[in-house]
Amino acid sequence: MKEFGVAGFEAARSLSELNLRTWEKLLEKQAETFGLFADAGVELVKATSEAKEIKDLVAAEMSVAKQFGENVAAKSREAVQLTTEARDDYRSWIEQGFETFSKQVSQSVKVA
Repeated sequence: MKEFGVAGFEAARSLSELNLRTWEKLLEKQAETFGLFADAGVELVKATSEAKEIKDLVAAEMSVAKQFGENVAAKSREAVQLTTEARDDYRSWIEQGFETFSKQVSQSVKVA
């Protein structure tokens, strides 16, 4: 019975570590994406202050918007990859838990 308690504690600990790592990665990706918004805003202000003619301003805004869109799309792909990795990590954790549980039950049955 003690083995079940130890195994349960270890499973809970490893799950909390997995949750923390996943949360940290997602938070980092969110901060990077927010940085893209800030950078695009700075570039737009710069373009507005430097443009001599309206066509120059429109061209600069379109350039910033294009670059921003490409950057956000890249961050989105990175986020999808991150969630795929997290899914695989959680699946592995569950499979390991089932394996540990099965071993503990088998050992308990042999003892009984």
